[in-house]
Amino acid sequence: MQSLRIFFIASGIWYLCNLVLLWPPVYAGALSLIYPGIDLGQGQPVFDLLLDAWLIVGIQLAAIGIVALWGARQPWKYIALVPVIVLTEAVGAAWDIYSLLCSGEAEWVVFTTLAAHAVIVLGAWYTWTAAHREKAQQGAVTS
Repeated sequence: MQSLRIFFIASGIWYLCNLVLLWPPVYAGALSLIYPGIDLGQGQPVFDLLLDAWLIVGIQLAAIGIVALWGARQPWKYIALVPVIVLTEAVGAAWDIYSLLCSGEAEWVVFTTLAAHAVIVLGAWYTWTAAHREKAQQGAVTS
C-alpha cells in the first residue's frame, strides 16, 4: 500500500496548494497572465465575485486534499478516493479545454494544467493497479 499512501500524500499536498494559488490576493495578480488581453473587470464588484467563486473551488479542492492526507494513514480503507480524484481531474481538464477554445486562456496555462491533470490521472491508474495487485498477493499469501 506504499504507492497508495504516496499518491494520497502527493495529491493531498497538491490540492492544498491549489487553495493557496486560488486565494484571492494571489489569484487576482495571476489572472492577467492567465487571461491576457481580456478585461476581467478588475476593480469592479464583479471581479471580487469572480475571485470569490474561484476561492470556493480552492476550498473544495482543499477538502479533497485533507481527506487524501487523512486517508494516507490507512490507504486501503480510503481507496475509493482515487476515482474521486480522477473525476476531479477530468472535470478540471474539460474546463481547461473549454477555457482554451472559448475563453481566451493563455495556451501555456492550459497545457501546463493539462499536463498536471495527466500526471495525476496516470499516477492514480498506477496506484490503483498496484494497490489491487498488492492486496491480491496478500490474499494469496494468507490463504
